[in-house]
Amino acid sequence: MVKVLMDQEITVLQKYRFCTDLKKSFDILDLLDDQFLMKFMKNLADVIKAPSEKAAASIFIKRYSFVAVMSLYAMSVWNKKIDISLDKLKMELPEKDKEWLLLFSLKEAYIENWEGTNRTRWRRRVFHDLFAENICLLIEKFEKTFHISSLVLWENIAVYLFWLYETELKDMVNNQISEDFRYLILEAEGQLFGRYNENPLQKYFSEKTYASDRGEEVRVRKTCCFNYQLQGSLKRCKTCPCTYRVKGGRCLDGENFCSAVEA
Repeated sequence: MVKVLMDQEITVLQKYRFCTDLKKSFDILDLLDDQFLMKFMKNLADVIKAPSEKAAASIFIKRYSFVAVMSLYAMSVWNKKIDISLDKLKMELPEKDKEWLLLFSLKEAYIENWEGTNRTRWRRRVFHDLFAENICLLIEKFEKTFHISSLVLWENIAVYLFWLYETELKDMVNNQISEDFRYLILEAEGQLFGRYNENPLQKYFSEKTYASDRGEEVRVRKTCCFNYQLQGSLKRCKTCPCTYRVKGGRCLDGENFCSAVEA
């Protein structure tokens, strides 16, 4: 029997950019086509006022992180696996003079319930389908096409997954949630994320440090996401490594592990 997301679940996922009624959309799978991708990213750069397709690609992956947020929320909270295959996902088209938040939808909102046995094996399949068969394919394509380091793009994904488990789900009394987070960061092997020997998210999970200028603890990024390059952007992200080295200046070594972390 085919199972689909219930209305109340759809309502919850709307917080994470899920939308059942996209007016103008495209298939995510189309991003793997060279001609479509170049045209799409050129248009996106124009819409979000990015100076280059490279910067636009980074911002796209930051916002695409909500696909991972939605998938892992459903896994950890509901014990449900959403079918987020590239050929099942649709996303809103960016339009000039309109704010682009990246809303996405599913052609068929199919889900698979965990049946109560061997959750570790089931969870591995959730991870593999999400990362190796979805996110990794886009990261590899963007890295090759726009010459942007995969280090930047994987950290763009990582920061939102940390936010999901450390902020959004922190007050839920559910040991399963903390176990899933620990597995995601410390135990999941590289092959679940694509052609990797090691987990590409693990390196970004560092201790938070107190930022006196913000009055809070933050986990400083190791790479810069280029958000500061967008026209009209008045400040850097609060976790930007460059902020702690040259406030108000240009990003130093933004695509590598930023030397600001070592200073």
